[in-house]
Amino acid sequence: MASLPGGGLGRALSWLEGAPAQAAVPFRDPLPIPPQLTGARLDVPIRLADQQILPGEKTRLWTFGGSFPGPTIRRPAGRRTEVTFHHELPKSVGELTVHLHGAHSRTQFDGQPGGLTGSQPFSSYCNIPLDLPSHVSGNDLLIEPGGRKRYVYDLTEDGHPERAAFKWYHDHRLDRTALHAWHGLAGMWIVDDAVEESLPLPDGPHDLQLAIADRSFGHDNQLTDPFTNLRPPDDGIVGGKILVNGAFMPHHRVKARRYRLRILNISQFRAYDLYLAGGAQMVQIGADGGLLPRPIRRSRILIGPAERVEMVVDFAAARGGTVELRSHGRRPGRNPYGSHTYDGPLMQFRVDSARVPDRSKVPARLRPLPKWTRHVSRRPDHTWSITVGGLFQTTWLINGRSFDPAYCDTSPRLGSVVTWELHNKTAVAHVMHLHHTSWYLLARDGHPPPPWEDCLKDTFFLYPGERILVAGRLTDYTGKFVVHCHMLDHEDHGLMSQFRVVA
Repeated sequence: MASLPGGGLGRALSWLEGAPAQAAVPFRDPLPIPPQLTGARLDVPIRLADQQILPGEKTRLWTFGGSFPGPTIRRPAGRRTEVTFHHELPKSVGELTVHLHGAHSRTQFDGQPGGLTGSQPFSSYCNIPLDLPSHVSGNDLLIEPGGRKRYVYDLTEDGHPERAAFKWYHDHRLDRTALHAWHGLAGMWIVDDAVEESLPLPDGPHDLQLAIADRSFGHDNQLTDPFTNLRPPDDGIVGGKILVNGAFMPHHRVKARRYRLRILNISQFRAYDLYLAGGAQMVQIGADGGLLPRPIRRSRILIGPAERVEMVVDFAAARGGTVELRSHGRRPGRNPYGSHTYDGPLMQFRVDSARVPDRSKVPARLRPLPKWTRHVSRRPDHTWSITVGGLFQTTWLINGRSFDPAYCDTSPRLGSVVTWELHNKTAVAHVMHLHHTSWYLLARDGHPPPPWEDCLKDTFFLYPGERILVAGRLTDYTGKFVVHCHMLDHEDHGLMSQFRVVA
């Protein structure tokens, strides 16, 4: 059973979840493996699809390529990749825009949110001028119903192939990111490189990608519509059913050997405090920005919306038994509204009884941090302060403003290394995502980060009242890039701003 925050969010869930047509049984269905695309030029339709999630009637979804999650795109670092997305959803859905989360992309291929259009003539939360030219609002970068757009990803940074990492892609449209993600517009993306390939980590069928989501369903197994007028700070949506790769609490058969688990949280609002029950151990090897400098043995791992974690699990100790991936409902210390975690099982691994050879292992050293992280200023060049504003029509604010696609809060120079402070002045937790590059966490409330955050990341949990310092090296691309909360209801309700990289 979920452990829920109080107030409006708990009340919201009480009516979100209808009784399904038939009872859903944990661990009954096998884990789906999304199709994998590896080509340099890809065509991905964005279309309606019916998917078997719960017993009985199939669920109608909005999908990349006909499945939720969409196809996993896997490409070598440094190899130019072109993906053409075809908008085949009904006209009523409006415009779309695709963001490759964690990528180093040109601004025109970064999934700009856009502004007001004929199908979206006003914003209830963001400060959008009515007369913006399309090249200023970003509307010229949107995909209209019936249209298509080619996105180009060089998979390079500062003249070199990108570091291997586990990324994902999703719609990023102004005011509607949460709605579109809720209906299924998300997929995983893996970048491989020679450094990772040289390590003896589990690979092939022993490299599993797991996308965790929560959704709520009505009597006919169709998704509910929770997007009512819940305003900040009571605007977080949680679902009543836990899905992994689009299946309700599935199972997966594994051999009695090591596996690499790449785990992505694609929930709107909910966090998970991951642990294993059944004898296996977790060794964290990676985070948002790829491999850690060294592996870390963990008993629990907190993962907020849009965060990724990579771990190696040796199932040999559970040979012939079962291991459950679960989430713990409470954490010591700060546990405020917005950071309560799901409490219960996520999926089950069924371990074969046969002994098998296993040549994989976890090296004592994985991947050093980039050289630029060694000499970074601890004095912030800019601060992003999060507040709530308004009386009867409250919105989230960054530096006193809701999102305006024509406004940029700071203009760092191309090639510079910037140090930014993010300060959460609200009573609600946030999960902040910064575009353009991977970022290095320097401090939390003046203290060095724990070992599992002493790495490159792009998404950061931020407790009420907390300040964090992050540094990033801005290379290759000028233009506008966004900073926002990845609790998607918060993003849609104003908690987003921009910076402009200038030559």
